[in-house]
Amino acid sequence: MTNILSRATNRAKRQVIARVPPVTRLVEGLHQSRLRDHREHLPSISPATSALLEQVEGTGVAVSSQDELGIPGTDQLKGVLGHLKASLAARDPQGASALRPAHSELLADAALWRWGLDQRLLDVVENYIGLPVTYYGAAVYREVADGTTQWTRQWHRDIEDHKVFKILVWLNDVGPRGGALQYIPRPVSDPAVQRLRYVAGFVTDEQMAEVVPPSAWVKATGPAWTAVLADPARILHRASPAEDQDRYSVTFTWTSRHPIKTMPPAEPLTADEDARIRAGLSPAQLACLPA
Repeated sequence: MTNILSRATNRAKRQVIARVPPVTRLVEGLHQSRLRDHREHLPSISPATSALLEQVEGTGVAVSSQDELGIPGTDQLKGVLGHLKASLAARDPQGASALRPAHSELLADAALWRWGLDQRLLDVVENYIGLPVTYYGAAVYREVADGTTQWTRQWHRDIEDHKVFKILVWLNDVGPRGGALQYIPRPVSDPAVQRLRYVAGFVTDEQMAEVVPPSAWVKATGPAWTAVLADPARILHRASPAEDQDRYSVTFTWTSRHPIKTMPPAEPLTADEDARIRAGLSPAQLACLPA
């Protein structure tokens, strides 16, 4: 019930921001002021990383690999994810279209959660968002190949913030019918949002086809350990229905520290989990943890 109320509150908030001009101007003005004040404080990043961020800025998505990102702890992370994938694969879906590990499984090894707190990665995300960031951890999924279109398998945009940065990593080979992220590139997505008068919620395939031909719908496919960098707040997108095999993935998420939408944790951390995540982190890394 709490999650339902939270979603309803956040959707209403987004509607007010989008539909009431004085509120729109106030929110946008405050956001632009924060961006200007922080611009000279953005950390340095490599030219190769800048090129990836330019792709995300231009189209909403850039495709790389987890190894190419070069984040320390990646080998250990792969081991943790391999175990979680095997655990999910062994479960009977019992009619569910998507499965997730239990909270205790996800936090059993802090290396999974802490990967997204590497300072080099935080610097990359800060450069994209333009502001100090908050990191929300890792979410592991098994999308069952049942061909259904429901929930996040429908078209939508994320409503957490002006910009949201996500890294989705495929844990198995993902082909065109394997449940890949499907999206409308920004140059096409922006006018589609206007034509749909979209603010929040889900859009059906039929509604989308009326404003964007299916030939313009792009899928981010790739072999295991493909890393899809995306801003789901600025493109219409969905998890395409898995049809020929289940899709396994992990998603890491960041927003600014002043998001439009509040994001309460699915389940609070225990004292032990919190201590293991925080152990040895720098003040800058600790500042990126959710309040």
